[in-house]
Amino acid sequence: MAEPGSQGHTAGPLLLLLLLLLPPQALLEGPLLFVALVFRHGDRAPLASYPTDPHKEAASTLWPRGLGQLTKEGIRQQLELGRFLRRRYKAFLSPEYRREEVYIRSTDFDRTLESAQANLAGLFPEAAPGSPEADWKPIPVHTVPVSEDKLLRFPMRSCPRYHELLRESTEAADYQEALKGWTDFLTRLGNFTGLSLVGEPLRRAWKVLDTLICQRAHGLTLPSWASPDVLRTLSQISALDIRAHVGPPRAAEKAQLTGGILLDAILSNFSRAQSLGLPLKMVMYSAHDSTLLALQGALGLYDGNTPPYAACMAFEFRGSSREPEEEDGENVTVSLIYRNDTSSPPLPLKVPGCPAPCPLGRFQQLTAPARPPARGAPCHGSYESTSPPDRWSILWKQARGGQVHLCLTCPGPSSSSRIYPRRDQVKQHTQRRAMKQPFNRNSRRQKLQGCPPRPSTRSRSTLARGHVCSQGHQTQLEGASKGKGMA
Repeated sequence: MAEPGSQGHTAGPLLLLLLLLLPPQALLEGPLLFVALVFRHGDRAPLASYPTDPHKEAASTLWPRGLGQLTKEGIRQQLELGRFLRRRYKAFLSPEYRREEVYIRSTDFDRTLESAQANLAGLFPEAAPGSPEADWKPIPVHTVPVSEDKLLRFPMRSCPRYHELLRESTEAADYQEALKGWTDFLTRLGNFTGLSLVGEPLRRAWKVLDTLICQRAHGLTLPSWASPDVLRTLSQISALDIRAHVGPPRAAEKAQLTGGILLDAILSNFSRAQSLGLPLKMVMYSAHDSTLLALQGALGLYDGNTPPYAACMAFEFRGSSREPEEEDGENVTVSLIYRNDTSSPPLPLKVPGCPAPCPLGRFQQLTAPARPPARGAPCHGSYESTSPPDRWSILWKQARGGQVHLCLTCPGPSSSSRIYPRRDQVKQHTQRRAMKQPFNRNSRRQKLQGCPPRPSTRSRSTLARGHVCSQGHQTQLEGASKGKGMA
């Protein structure tokens, strides 16, 4: 019989063995500071049909909610993703939703808005279906109109510069050679589907693939010509089209107009939360496969595969136990986690040129070419802001132990999403002071917001560095006013 306390003699060696078995990065990672999540919506109905589709006439029965809408399976997938996130971040998030800790942004599509709600129902028990009516608490999801969304839906159609870059990719010799090899295939596919595919944008062929994949996933019989080889070839054509949109040549400049905008917003939101001492812990983005693909392109991580439904990429910012490599003593790391399979653990991703986890300074340095410059992305030959025109972005701050409503700042050519106010340089403006301003076209904004008048072009850069209104008690995140969601 073992003597009292004899079990303690085995604890030391066992603990040492456990530490030796852990991967080196596990010993270096510190406490979790901030998380940004970007996920694709759940399973949906096809976006479109084609003239010879055998299931076209039964579409209203097969897809009662309509084409492109979230299905029951899609809702289940998002519930499962939310429960996974609860398990992973249980010790990081509060047991219940707190608006100052979590912010949710979605594109303005039914399927992404509903996916965000289903995800939150899995993440927070009080938002789950079947909760007692007295305990049920809906959680807000923020969005902006599609025409104004430059964060999650990129200006591909309205951006001349992007079209120039895309034309350069599609006219490249390797692209044309690959396309020429598929001419006969696209001709036969056009005969089968009733569509004109040769000489047309490859997205039209992708829509055929999307329809077939959706029908197969829901147990519908595919046409005899839709063999596995045909689906495989369509996938290869789709990958060629995606690579032209997010890959070389000029991949970094493409990213500045697409996924680099979102990447820059994620880094900016973390920097603001840390520098201003805010309680924000998580920002969630409910979006599309195109959003994740553009983000992967900006990070140099696109591998030729399309993200499946409910795929999720996480940016985890942690304090590091490493010795700081920068002179400013920076000790924060960034880990990228990609979940694209519910039956397997999430995959750790490694940014080319940086270990995992990647020191924040090194991560910012490596991704700088893919992020838009301080003056905005050159979409029309001259620099323009990544915010919708005539919209105002919002700086936010916590003061005196409470929350304050902050002034709106103009996204002019001199403002930068990467300039943050220092605590000792933030200028307070009271409502009384604002009311004394001469009447002008901004007077209504002054009365309602308690803000100084809209600055002239010369003074906008000063205001962008942090003018704060002391009215109200509600922290608003960047871009969360006037219907505009947080960056």
